[in-house]
Amino acid sequence: MNAIYFDMDGTIADLYNVNNWLEKLQASDVTPYQDAAPLVDMRELLDICEKFAALGFVIGVISWTAKNGTKEYNKAVRAAKKAWLDAHFPCVDELHVVKYGTPKHRTAKIKGAILVDDNADVRKAWERYTEENCTVDASNPRDLLKNLQNLLDKVA
Repeated sequence: MNAIYFDMDGTIADLYNVNNWLEKLQASDVTPYQDAAPLVDMRELLDICEKFAALGFVIGVISWTAKNGTKEYNKAVRAAKKAWLDAHFPCVDELHVVKYGTPKHRTAKIKGAILVDDNADVRKAWERYTEENCTVDASNPRDLLKNLQNLLDKVA
């Protein structure tokens, strides 16, 4: 069995274009996570994920809580992110919303999986751990769906 894990913020959720997102997170306000618009056409992304699932892939999300969040705030962030996924990306089989900075390769239940993330350092750490080039660069949302479709074509 294989898996494809998605980051949320800056990958599928447009957190960084929510007005005053950073100030709100620093004030322990979860509304930026609730108000973030999807970064890509979610119907197309869901279609691609459905095809991955048909090939036996688990669809997962590994996302971080806010930097320096309290235990209570992180709990609220987890709930807000789950609600966002339920509304926009309901195909998730495995969800991990972990403390900010937690190495994502240590969080994934399925080793050797694919990571889709906008953060180059996170992707590099994932590749070092897995010793494979099994990441998808999501730093340019305009290319994400095309890159995922190309990957799907390779593994199909």
